[in-house]
Amino acid sequence: LDRLVSAFGLLKEHHPDLKLVFVGKIEYHAKQLQKFVKKQTYKDDIIFANENGFVEDDTLKWYLQNARAYVFPSLTEGFGLTGLEAMVHGCPVVSSNTTTLPEVHGDAAHYFDPTDIHDMAAKIDEVISSDPLRKKLIVKGYENAKRFSWRRYTQQNLALFKELLKVHV
Repeated sequence: LDRLVSAFGLLKEHHPDLKLVFVGKIEYHAKQLQKFVKKQTYKDDIIFANENGFVEDDTLKWYLQNARAYVFPSLTEGFGLTGLEAMVHGCPVVSSNTTTLPEVHGDAAHYFDPTDIHDMAAKIDEVISSDPLRKKLIVKGYENAKRFSWRRYTQQNLALFKELLKVHV
């Protein structure tokens, strides 16, 4: 996330009114990030929307529906559920190209190297500056999110467990 803050600093040069909003639980790492943010000249344009813990679902939905993009700079991600959540709410996703994220997000995200703040800033800039690209990602995001459902996940796991029980009984 500190690289995202640095990439945001590069974006501010061409987008002076841009804001960066962090949503999530304030724990040790978030507190360290807040200390890092306080040292930045553009610190007043970075918002921690979760000072009292988690953001309520309705507030999160509003952020996702009104954001220019959801940025997912993860280096180590198991699945990428929050990117799918952004897609469901019509928010274009700009994502790290590591771990399972390209597999989960498919062609419904615009990808960057999460270790390269210049690449990250460039890919974010492409999405927030191009309405055609934003619209394309939103449409693809809706379609991509349909590939996943809790019901289907549960049914597949249940079928797998039943099959495993047959083999071992």
